[in-house]
Amino acid sequence: MEQVDIENTEVQISSSKGLSLKGVIQVLYQPSAFFQQIKKSPKILIPYIVLGILAFIFLFSTIDLVMQVQMNSPQFQQRMQGQELTPQIKQIMKISILGGGVIAMLLTPLIEAALAIFWGNFVLAGKAKFKKLLSVMIYGEIIYALGWMVTMPFMLLKHSALVSFSLAPLVAGQGPESMIYMILSKINLFLIWEIIAVGIGLSIIYGVSRNKGYLLSFLSVGMLSVLQIIFTGIGKLFF
Repeated sequence: MEQVDIENTEVQISSSKGLSLKGVIQVLYQPSAFFQQIKKSPKILIPYIVLGILAFIFLFSTIDLVMQVQMNSPQFQQRMQGQELTPQIKQIMKISILGGGVIAMLLTPLIEAALAIFWGNFVLAGKAKFKKLLSVMIYGEIIYALGWMVTMPFMLLKHSALVSFSLAPLVAGQGPESMIYMILSKINLFLIWEIIAVGIGLSIIYGVSRNKGYLLSFLSVGMLSVLQIIFTGIGKLFF
C-alpha cells in the first residue's frame, strides 16, 4: 500500500512539473480540467514569463504602428505644439511604449486577482488564497495575449494598428480616441474568451457555481475594461 502511495505521489509531482507550460495550451481548450490542477498546484513564475514574452514580441513587432496612432492623436499634437519630432523623441517614445506596455500587461493579473479576492473573499464570503487567484488570472491574460499574437500579422499586412477581433473596426473612421471606438473595442473575442475561462477557474477555486464564477470574472477581469471606459469618458469631459 505504501509503495502505491509513493508511486502516485511521484506521478503527481511529475505532472505538476510540466503543468506550467502545458497549461498555456490546455487553458485554451480544457480550462476546467486545467484549473482543477491549478487549485492543487498554482503556477506563477513560468506563465508570468510567457506572458511577458508574448507582450514584448507583440509590442516590438508593431511598435511603429502603435507610435503612428499616438502621433496622429489630437492630444499628442497638442503636447508637441508644432515642435519637430526628432529621432531622439521617437526613440524615447518607443522605449516608453515597449516598457510601459509590458509592465502594464504584467500588472494586470495582479490587479485582477486583487479585485477577485475582494469580491470573492470579502463580499461573497468565500475562501481563496491570492496565489491561486493570481495563477488563474495570469493564464487568463495569456489567452488575451495570444489574441494579440493572432492579430499581429493582420496589423502588419494592413500597416494599421486599428485591427482587432472586436467590433471597434466598424467605427475605425472615428478614430481610436473616440468613446464609441473604445467601448466597441471591449467587445472582443479574446477578452470574452478570457472572461469565460477565468470564470471557470474562479468557480473551481471558490467551489461555487459556474454562474457565480462568471460573475466574479466580470467583476475582476471585466471591471478593468469598464473602469477604463469610465475614466476615459471623465477625462474627455474635463480636459
